Amino acid sequence: MTEQNKEDNSELLLELVDKGIALQREEKHKEAIACFDEAISIDKDMGGEADSNLLLLKDNSLKKIGKSD
Repeated sequence: MTEQNKEDNSELLLELVDKGIALQREEKHKEAIACFDEAISIDKDMGGEADSNLLLLKDNSLKKIGKSD
């Protein structure tokens, strides 16, 4: 992965997290989960384990809709 790709992916990851948090505030948890899932996938592609904060954000939305991951 080139440095430019890493930067692009980092920006996309941050955008997805911000969008997911905004969707949580609007009580749109299914849409938020989709954003967090995509962010988790990008984070893993960039080099390893998914960030625990991303997993917590996703879990918060899952709990709001009566599920837990």
